[in-house]
Amino acid sequence: MNHDRRGFTLVEVLLAVVILVLITTTFARFSTEFTKGMTGSSIRVVSAGVAQDRLELVRADPRYTRLATLYASGSGADTTGFSGFPRMRRITTIVRDQSGSPARDRTTVTVRVIDPGLKDTVAVTAVIASP
Repeated sequence: MNHDRRGFTLVEVLLAVVILVLITTTFARFSTEFTKGMTGSSIRVVSAGVAQDRLELVRADPRYTRLATLYASGSGADTTGFSGFPRMRRITTIVRDQSGSPARDRTTVTVRVIDPGLKDTVAVTAVIASP
């Protein structure tokens, strides 16, 4: 008998399918982790920008003696929701220090940004001296 062996055997087809499934699931896991990492990075960049914008606004304000009243009390101190990030929260804390010998007048401004998509809080701090 002369057997014509054209085509693939069932074992060869199953082996090819198993290899294809392994490659596909590995790629799917990699792409999922990559996407999560990119999303976390973009949220962190936006959070840092939101914090830095607020800090620069406070630093540029010439009303030094009223900074805490203007930026760290009322609705402006704790803001929730930013364009594209409705659950992002920004908290501004301002502490004025007039102690020391010789007398000093400096203000510490801390802006913290919290988002459920971040593992930790983004915080930016600056010390502003009296003009």
